[in-house]
Amino acid sequence: MHEPLRLIQVTDSHLGTEPGPVRAGYPDSDLALRHVLETARAREGLPDRLLLTGDLAENPSPETYGRLKALLDETGPWPTSALAGNHDDARELAVTLESVGHAVHRSEGLGSWQLIALDSSQPGGPAGHLSDAELQRLEGALTAHPERPALIAVHHPVVPVGSPWMDGMGLTNANALFAVLDHHPQVRACVFGHAHQVVDTFHGDVRLLGCPATCVQFRPGATEYQLDDDPDTGRPGYRVLELYPDGRLDTRVERLPAPPA
Repeated sequence: MHEPLRLIQVTDSHLGTEPGPVRAGYPDSDLALRHVLETARAREGLPDRLLLTGDLAENPSPETYGRLKALLDETGPWPTSALAGNHDDARELAVTLESVGHAVHRSEGLGSWQLIALDSSQPGGPAGHLSDAELQRLEGALTAHPERPALIAVHHPVVPVGSPWMDGMGLTNANALFAVLDHHPQVRACVFGHAHQVVDTFHGDVRLLGCPATCVQFRPGATEYQLDDDPDTGRPGYRVLELYPDGRLDTRVERLPAPPA
């Protein structure tokens, strides 16, 4: 593995039942995801982990996740860790990606670090919730490796992002998550998707990081659903995380030209 460890976060691809736009104002979701993956690979090389943080499908099905797997194969190979978003079918996602060796909702050792991917999806609703079982899994993983700096990944924003319509669809029990993290000082950061915009803030010493989507971006600060047409913040992107053995973390967001129509 690299020193520092290098992760690329990609999120919210919203692949439909078939290739193409899944709703008005969206690009072809398959082409948009390919655009981001190919650009990230060309710019960054092979990372130690590609981290997919949910809403990978808009219409989850074996066929949709089969296309996701094919895109990873065609633009990779990528060592991949993934988790489900509210649009995903967590079980179907796991069945498809784990069949070819990718990790879904796992705790993994990466060099001197620990990566813990959590499932905050709830069938039938857009908001997120961490079950008691997921919180116990997180507690157990952190307790087992207090010597490892830890990176937590979840789909739903764990803090308000400043958009009232989006803030009603965040993680409903973020306080329960923070209650666990507050007892484990080795946690350095928590990354998430869902917001389709950049977030960079803190809970105590834990850095909280949101990532742009591969498809459309949502306008920051909007009171209701609105796409972002700003020439800078409205572009697709990905996040790079560099994790150092001493627990330091560097991160940057890379923006791309608009995806193909």
